[in-house]
Amino acid sequence: MANVGDNVLHNIFARLPGKPLLRFRCVSKHWNGLISDPYFMKSRSRRMILSPFLRGHLVAIDDHVPAEDEVHTIVRIRSPLEHHGEGTQVVSMVGTFNGIVLLALTDELLCCQLILYNPLTRASKILLVLDGNIYDHPPFVFGFGYGATEDDLKLVSFKVPDYPDRHRYKCDVFDLKTSSRGTSQYLYRHFQFSGDVGMFINGFLCWTASFVILALNIKEMVFSKVKLPYGIEYASELLLGSIGGCLCVINKIGTTGFDVWLLKEECTWMKAHSFTFGLEGNCFKVFNPICILENGKILMTNSSIQLVLYDTSNDSYKTLNGMATLDDFKRINTISDFKKMYNIPGIKDMRSIGYVESLVKHVDTSFI
Repeated sequence: MANVGDNVLHNIFARLPGKPLLRFRCVSKHWNGLISDPYFMKSRSRRMILSPFLRGHLVAIDDHVPAEDEVHTIVRIRSPLEHHGEGTQVVSMVGTFNGIVLLALTDELLCCQLILYNPLTRASKILLVLDGNIYDHPPFVFGFGYGATEDDLKLVSFKVPDYPDRHRYKCDVFDLKTSSRGTSQYLYRHFQFSGDVGMFINGFLCWTASFVILALNIKEMVFSKVKLPYGIEYASELLLGSIGGCLCVINKIGTTGFDVWLLKEECTWMKAHSFTFGLEGNCFKVFNPICILENGKILMTNSSIQLVLYDTSNDSYKTLNGMATLDDFKRINTISDFKKMYNIPGIKDMRSIGYVESLVKHVDTSFI
């Protein structure tokens, strides 16, 4: 391999999974330098879907692996949550940046830890600890994105204040670059959040709320409301995402029908795709979308923990090996009951995110 040029090595390394890259850094100082180069890591095109599942576990779904390869299609990832005791834990994927994932861990006492984590190197750091209120549903709502520049990362959190101000949401902003909090804002509760995590796109954080989309301009820190497509304002099962750089929303119709809407210029909605899924012969399975990818693929799951990746571009799908076949997933009923008790989004609402691996060793605000 001594005569192989760096361009060829970069081409090979860019196509490899993260774990072999970690091992190959030990081959030589030169290989370590090539692989650790931040410009190389940004050029990697290997994308996965990262999803939370039960206490202490995450799963990574590799879309580049054939569906019949059940060993590697879905890979369990050890998370930093395993040492947090035996209490029930609920994990939310708040967002990701440069291969670092921001996780929200909520325990039985509704205490929430915000954790920065690199799933590849397992480096982690507790960013914030927040105390929730058992009467709040859900206890916290989060958003993660950046403003004018990519290093202007902000964590936004909503909480219902204690009595007598329970008619308002308290909005706090944490600046990751300066590790500081901004001045709290208050929003009157003329709406109800329908999820626990917002969607970041084009400088805005967006949440589905009562009959509208609540949008926050992170640069200006100004809130606005976007009307939902006509006819779905009162829909109870909506999922936000982005396709081709446009905000999109999936509306579920009945048990097997889905509409995909794109927000175009001047805040006008266009129905981009309609499809029926889950109906096979005289029987059907109730599927729910949990992740929308930029390329138009939609990750869906059902109550049997069966995962399907649907492609809107050619109206096709492939079934992935079920998460129930992985080790240590026997407590799903306990987790589901806990989530229902506190009105925390259930399995069908567990947000997954697109993810690109990173070799960042130390997880702190220097990664931005």
